[in-house]
Amino acid sequence: MRDCPVCGIPLKEETLHRQAIDRCEKCRGIFFDHGELASILNIVRIYRSFKLDEAEIDTLSDNGDNRVIDCPSCGMPMAQKEVGGAVVDFCDSCGGVWLDGGEIQALKMAENHVRENINLYIRLGM
Repeated sequence: MRDCPVCGIPLKEETLHRQAIDRCEKCRGIFFDHGELASILNIVRIYRSFKLDEAEIDTLSDNGDNRVIDCPSCGMPMAQKEVGGAVVDFCDSCGGVWLDGGEIQALKMAENHVRENINLYIRLGM
């Protein structure tokens, strides 16, 4: 059984959009094994591929709040990356993804924004 990398309690298996996922009942974080988050990750790759001439605003804080958590699947440290306004934890070892409570909604909003404005992004340049 996997434990929450934030709270340390066992993760509970749930079904989310016909996909089995592991969720923490306390912090509402979600762990996705490699490939389980494919549709959102594909749109995130598109979102991150756009290169605009404006400087990016770094949303990862510099005040020491950047935690390092261990992957619930393989135990390796996960790397934080800012994706569509959310700070997402990725495991470079097994490909797992940890989303804190509310981050899946932020990614879905980013996905919807890109889908609705894809022509604008293309006109601005990639």
